[in-house]
Amino acid sequence: MSKKVNGKEKGRLSRQRIIEEAERLFARQGYSGTGLRELAAAAGVNLAMINYFFGSKKQLLKEILDGFLAGYLEVARQELQGDEEVRVRLDRFVRCAVAYFASHRDALLVTIAELPRDDPEIIEYKAAWGRQMMEIIDREICQPLAREGSRRLSPHLIGPLLTSMMASRFLFAPVMERMAGGGEVRGGREYAELVSRIVLDGIEGERNHNYGSVN
Repeated sequence: MSKKVNGKEKGRLSRQRIIEEAERLFARQGYSGTGLRELAAAAGVNLAMINYFFGSKKQLLKEILDGFLAGYLEVARQELQGDEEVRVRLDRFVRCAVAYFASHRDALLVTIAELPRDDPEIIEYKAAWGRQMMEIIDREICQPLAREGSRRLSPHLIGPLLTSMMASRFLFAPVMERMAGGGEVRGGREYAELVSRIVLDGIEGERNHNYGSVN
């Protein structure tokens, strides 16, 4: 019995190690530039084990997308819901999402920057996750703002705007650090506060100018 349990645990750890190494290599070399043999060597497993757990490189990519996007959706659900005014909930969401991105930087880079854009299956796969996020943003941000007197904003504008602003710190980090003379570019709480303030001030300004409204 103990051998079976140990075997299962060993398999679980090997599978997790493959995912972690895939995130690291895909983030640094690109999805197309990473071979499965190279991944197997980095994870300390044989090629057959990758095929056993995932079946294909594309399925492994889907596993990375699932893990990262499921966590991001959960942050949105937890932090955007509630009885507080929209500004309070949106500020809380931005701060928690930036922290989530910081702790899952490789998966973020793979999800946003290294997605094979010419693959219809992966595009649709990612779009399915995106639709869930748009539903949350529409329900928790756009509809409440409309009830407060603003013209209704499109979640398809607010959603990408929020994500791209929050993710930009991590996407451009290598270039920004080189520009800063090799020092680390400031992020964390300070960056989250800045993004939150820009987004909230922008929404307040939209009330007067009606940018991005839905007819």
